[in-house]
Amino acid sequence: MKHSMTTKCKSFILALAALLPFGCAWAQTDYPNRLIKIVSPTAVGSGGDTLARRLTEPLAKLLGQPVIVENKPGAQSKIGAIAVARASSDGYTLLLGGNSFVANVHMMKDVGYDPVKDFTPISLLNRNPLLLVVNAETPVRTVQEFIKYAKARPGKLNYGVGNSGSLVAAQLLRTQSGIQAVSVNYPGMAQAATDLLAGRVDFVMLDPIIAKPFVEGGKLRALGVTSKQRLESFPDIAPLAESGLPGYEWVGWVGLFGPRGLSAAAVEKINKAVVQAVAEPDVVKFMTDGGMIPATSTSEQLKAFVLEQVDLWGHWTKEAGLQPQ
Repeated sequence: MKHSMTTKCKSFILALAALLPFGCAWAQTDYPNRLIKIVSPTAVGSGGDTLARRLTEPLAKLLGQPVIVENKPGAQSKIGAIAVARASSDGYTLLLGGNSFVANVHMMKDVGYDPVKDFTPISLLNRNPLLLVVNAETPVRTVQEFIKYAKARPGKLNYGVGNSGSLVAAQLLRTQSGIQAVSVNYPGMAQAATDLLAGRVDFVMLDPIIAKPFVEGGKLRALGVTSKQRLESFPDIAPLAESGLPGYEWVGWVGLFGPRGLSAAAVEKINKAVVQAVAEPDVVKFMTDGGMIPATSTSEQLKAFVLEQVDLWGHWTKEAGLQPQ
């Protein structure tokens, strides 16, 4: 009797073990079955953060689960990136990555993560030029007038920096125009814009989506755009490359990433939802009105793009004369 029970137990265990792979496969196809969190490594109100919040509703509908944004700002996006790198690779914690995510490799001595090895690329979301913006009370209306104004006050002007993109864009402006100015660091671009409005800084390389209401309201003045193409939302603002700085070009980006080891099934589901969400007419309008250029990709395309960006940021930081801190 004892022998018979032992044999039956062994048979049951073997049968259960044989079913386990199928059970695991079924569980993976069940993704997602609870709330998904997108970590924004910048402060509330930045261009990327605003975009992520606009995408939560369509993504939630497409994925069938709530999607929220959680801000973990600081250290040029390093804090948020490390938090996601250390998170479970179950697909419920994602990262809104962009310029700083890659630039930190060249701008920090101790980054704490690898943008290629520690993350799973999902999809690009947009391309994002910046605007050279001054307070409307500043007595300049063109890029050339601004350069002349700054050169007459060497080292006396200061500019707000809210992320790596705005820092490098401003440094490129300084090196190519020959002006001298002092940087003032902020946790995000919205905070830099607040001080520009208050007159505490003299200029900012600002996200168009943040600048637009203040430019339209006459409180800020946009002088030039960092891309070589004009923006639909600012058709009258010429590229800096057409305003006396022919070699100038800087365009940012935002993408969605998961921790290393995110399953192919999860990547496929999220990517499909992102591509559909970004293509929705009201989302396209939201992005173009805010000076963003909608741009999605496959996971592999984003991986190749990040590798290119690592090399490009090495070039940009060298040209801007920046050293790792």
